[in-house]
Amino acid sequence: MKKWRVVAASLLAVVLVTSLAVGTVAQANDAFNIVVEVMRLVQREYWREISANTLIQGALKGIMESLQDRNSRFMPPVEHTQFIEHVTGGFAGIGVAIEVTPNGLLVQRVFRNSPAARAGLMAGDVILLVGGKDTRHLQLQEITGLLRGEVGTPVTISYFRGRVTNFHTVTILRERVVAPSASWREHEGFGYIYIERFGEGLAEDITLALGELTHTRGIILDMRGCPGGLLDSLEAIAPRFVRGQVLGRVVSRGGRVEPMPMNGTGLGKPLVVLVDGRTASAAEMLTGAIQDTESGFVIGTRTFGKGTTQRVYTVARDIGGVSITVLGYLTPNGRAIDGQGLEPNLVVQPVPPQFLPPLAPLVPNDLVLRQGDRGENVKKLQAALVAARLMSGPVTGNFDWQTRLGVIRVQHREGVVADGVTSPKVINALNAMLVRPPIHRDAQLEAAVVWLRR
Repeated sequence: MKKWRVVAASLLAVVLVTSLAVGTVAQANDAFNIVVEVMRLVQREYWREISANTLIQGALKGIMESLQDRNSRFMPPVEHTQFIEHVTGGFAGIGVAIEVTPNGLLVQRVFRNSPAARAGLMAGDVILLVGGKDTRHLQLQEITGLLRGEVGTPVTISYFRGRVTNFHTVTILRERVVAPSASWREHEGFGYIYIERFGEGLAEDITLALGELTHTRGIILDMRGCPGGLLDSLEAIAPRFVRGQVLGRVVSRGGRVEPMPMNGTGLGKPLVVLVDGRTASAAEMLTGAIQDTESGFVIGTRTFGKGTTQRVYTVARDIGGVSITVLGYLTPNGRAIDGQGLEPNLVVQPVPPQFLPPLAPLVPNDLVLRQGDRGENVKKLQAALVAARLMSGPVTGNFDWQTRLGVIRVQHREGVVADGVTSPKVINALNAMLVRPPIHRDAQLEAAVVWLRR
């Protein structure tokens, strides 16, 4: 009986496989017709309902994955939109960069010529309400959804400046805004320019930066962590940093190699470029051109190794888009970038932050101590108060009036009842005063300054 069951099962499998093999998907040899016919077949025969959009997205994903190219891929609608916004720096909103804090949205930066700038918002303002919703109880994704929207639609925000009593409410019409691609400052007598992305606004940013830093003795161009961006932006700024007539070499289908013409004048002053393992794409192309033409000196670690460019196509709004690699790039001297990266002229490894011990041992936050108590825990409390300069001492282990006064000072800072009795909130606030921030040393930036001084 058991043997019969095995044979029956085997026959059933053969029947099932054979029945799948006899059907003809498409009469024509046209690959596109075959794909369409398979999709129709699935919609007609599959035992569950499935939408055409789901099938199209699956087909596109499979097509792009078959290329075995890490940079050619299908992107669903949300990812497609986010990718374009990240690369270009452009999106529909009010034009602010924010940081989520327990007190609300801290405005870190207001974009030039943005609706927020015209409405009077400034860096340091704290946004409490967006569209009537309390930002203190929302996640970043929810907040971004409230601030962004269709061009021409209004959004009402309420914010304070300095003190909560200085409260303002404004209604702002959303526009397409472009986030800054670069920031700059003076550093030890030299100009420092950080390129965040090769976005739409980079050419204007570089013009403004070099104009404001024209008096400096040299420029530090920091492209650490820069993922690249738009080829147009690279071509727009490269002549400002690279001397010569060739920006790079383009490798197109069939292996044809052609020069990328450029009329580069360079800076006319010393230039140092900072790179690391996240420096990629357009940032690597600019780095390679600076190296090959000896227009500057490169410091840091080997770059990422992305020597190709992609075109991004929107398939349909409710389906998404595709990113397709269309060209490869070499440096002006023909050096390969893709999969290899570029070695700096001077390799300088980053230095990890130095974490310092607290000013005094942290106090257990589950203690309730009051005047008259004695013991080791009181000693810890007193040592913490002395280290935080809230008590002059001595550390005796006896909770006296001086200790009580120190606790009251912490309570005043926290805005709680000043009864001189510790609580978890008071102890946590005191411990926070003891923790010292880590020391961050930028060894690569230091090396750039040393090189420029020479």
